[in-house]
Amino acid sequence: MLGACAPDPGALPEACVIREPGAGEVVVERIVCSDQLVGGEGAVGDWLLHNAAAAFVVRGSYGALTQLGEAGGTLVDAVRPGEADLLMELLPEVERGEPEPAELEGAVELRFGGVVYRLEADAATLAILDPDGAPVAARWVPRPGATHTDRVARSGSTFFAVLADDVLADEVDEHGQVDVVGLRGVALTPAAAGPDGAPLEATVDAEAVVLRVDDRVVDRVPVVDGVVSSVAPAGATVAAEAAGCVYDGFTRLGCAGVDVWVRDDLGQPLAATVHFGDADHPLDRPGFGHAPLGLGAGEVWVWAGPAYGAWRGVYAGVDTEVRVTLPRTMPAEAQWPEGGGAVPAAGARLAAFGVQAAPDDDHGEAASRTIHALRAEGVGYANVFADDELPVVGVLPDDDVLLTSGPRVGGDVWSWGLPSNARRPAHGAPDHLGVDVLDRATLARGGAAPDRLVLVTPAWVDAALLAAPAWSWPTRPDALWLDGPGDLPTLTALADAWIDVQPVAARTWLPHEGVANLAVAHRALYERTASAGNGPRVDVELVQVPGLSALEVRVYAPGWMAPLTATLHTDADVAPLVLDAAGAAWVDVTGADWAYVEVSGGTARPWGGEAAWAVSALRWPGG
Repeated sequence: MLGACAPDPGALPEACVIREPGAGEVVVERIVCSDQLVGGEGAVGDWLLHNAAAAFVVRGSYGALTQLGEAGGTLVDAVRPGEADLLMELLPEVERGEPEPAELEGAVELRFGGVVYRLEADAATLAILDPDGAPVAARWVPRPGATHTDRVARSGSTFFAVLADDVLADEVDEHGQVDVVGLRGVALTPAAAGPDGAPLEATVDAEAVVLRVDDRVVDRVPVVDGVVSSVAPAGATVAAEAAGCVYDGFTRLGCAGVDVWVRDDLGQPLAATVHFGDADHPLDRPGFGHAPLGLGAGEVWVWAGPAYGAWRGVYAGVDTEVRVTLPRTMPAEAQWPEGGGAVPAAGARLAAFGVQAAPDDDHGEAASRTIHALRAEGVGYANVFADDELPVVGVLPDDDVLLTSGPRVGGDVWSWGLPSNARRPAHGAPDHLGVDVLDRATLARGGAAPDRLVLVTPAWVDAALLAAPAWSWPTRPDALWLDGPGDLPTLTALADAWIDVQPVAARTWLPHEGVANLAVAHRALYERTASAGNGPRVDVELVQVPGLSALEVRVYAPGWMAPLTATLHTDADVAPLVLDAAGAAWVDVTGADWAYVEVSGGTARPWGGEAAWAVSALRWPGG
């Protein structure tokens, strides 16, 4: 009974004492009333580390601010006196336990399990390390409305900087999240302005002015009506920037690029991409665009994805115009001809199912930019997802792409068929914490009824097969994600368990007849007629007559993917398959329970890179 009367160690004290540290002082304390709050995200129950120069708020242990199911112990506010808070949340990717504050000589520490926050007197820098003093990995989320690059957020003369070895994004939008490698801390940097100590005011013939500190880009300030007006962190250097141009400071040395007109072999404008060096430049609109390539010289390609041929030229570093015709190398999408008439033979539409968009864990680029680049590679259907969230989806006016969206639950169960016009991000996925691997698939479908398409990864399949035999799964997935041919053993394992799934990958061909729409695209997945891979297409049809089962195989690919080889996978054997000159084959599969065809070839891009590959849908000669 006496033990029941012991004070709750997590309880807040009743007294609210407002402490304002002076020079040489530093304090760590629990926030017990709203008068102690700084910034915009802190709450009663959080922890405050502050001195005369800055204040930092660490989330209490009850839960992270922006991530579902994550523990607290994250940094949510970072403020200088009288300035704005530019941080939404910074999440060290370590085990975060219960808080342990400590007062040291000239500094304070707050340990949350595997992360230690340390603030020294009079410093505007908060050290963030592991208990051994080593850097940690982290994810940071800037506050919406702040101007920010990969490591610095700015609003007026207020700067927030992430001190880390590297960040895994060049640019993020207002919903973006950035992965950080080797985090050592964060700093609130004072504004110093231009190189002469005055505010940065200049007339510049550029798109933006780049601010660098120690050769790292910390900000890009847009040039408005030829004028740049800003401030910069202390010690920053400034230089003008415009796509395809070279500058010495603010002096433009020269610009160059290529204007491209591109048509298909029927003379119709075509969405396409200009590839130069290591960069892709999607055309502004179907049929025409300007690619700012700069003053360098080298090989340049114009291509529109694997359904068309590619054009190769030499760029000499001067303004150039080219007119390109790209012949179609795969059957055209079936569409109604002008003036009526018969519908052409069935074609296929290229799909991209793994389109990431904010607020995904490791991707901050706006969906509209990603989809614009996909459309310039011939993609006509896309599923946009975010981890444990409904993504924010937008499309540029000339991008004719059919869209759906959905969450990715726990990283290994994806679902789609949800509306693609969400006004803002939302917690649209079930909370998977405490939910076993099999129930995650049921929840992702929207309940027991098959309301949505459900895709799983090989990691989910491995865990599900350990949890229960496949015949007892309450929900059977519709599709299996393949990162490459190395994932084929998982497809084989599902086939051996009599689970019929549709393989999908980074590029998936969806056969259809008539006008393309979402229902037609989904039917190709439900009926298991799609081809997965990174560009080639392989279609298989099962032909059965009494005493005989055979596969009719047809492979489609552009010339740069040659030579193509095919392999037949069945429950009895894995054997080479001989294709004729037209990419076709006929193979007897009598006696096999299941079969699928794998294709591999040259490169998936005309200029080189990863090997081309494709996998057909499963076919079931044995039933």
